[in-house]
Amino acid sequence: MNRYSMPYRIYLKKVRTPAPGSLKGDIDFICQSFGYFSQRDKNNTAGKIFRLLVKNISEGDGLTSDQIAEELELSRGAIVYHLNNFITAGLVIKEKNKYRLRSHSLQKSIEEIRQDTHRIFNEMLKIAEAIDEELGNFYR
Repeated sequence: MNRYSMPYRIYLKKVRTPAPGSLKGDIDFICQSFGYFSQRDKNNTAGKIFRLLVKNISEGDGLTSDQIAEELELSRGAIVYHLNNFITAGLVIKEKNKYRLRSHSLQKSIEEIRQDTHRIFNEMLKIAEAIDEELGNFYR
């Protein structure tokens, strides 16, 4: 199984678009849109990790969970918990013990997730069409 064929659990949440001019606000908007800010995350750990990974894109090599924990002064356990959620959503990949966004840019990462969802929906539509045809249900 390659890194892009793993099962995904993607949550999308409609949130208010941020005012222009704030990099932190823009990155937080993306993170919130994927449902990563919650009442349970009182320290905004997911947001801090996501911002760090986005800002680290230009390095290209990724960061270990220990590096992230040290940079953010948080426990490694909390870091790994959120990284695993990002991996499940398809936003982050782990290669050679390092974590990074799945592509060379945030925009490309989101485009790849959109393509993944299109493939899933197309397959679902094909199967739904076959089911409807077998049951005699027709869509106009």
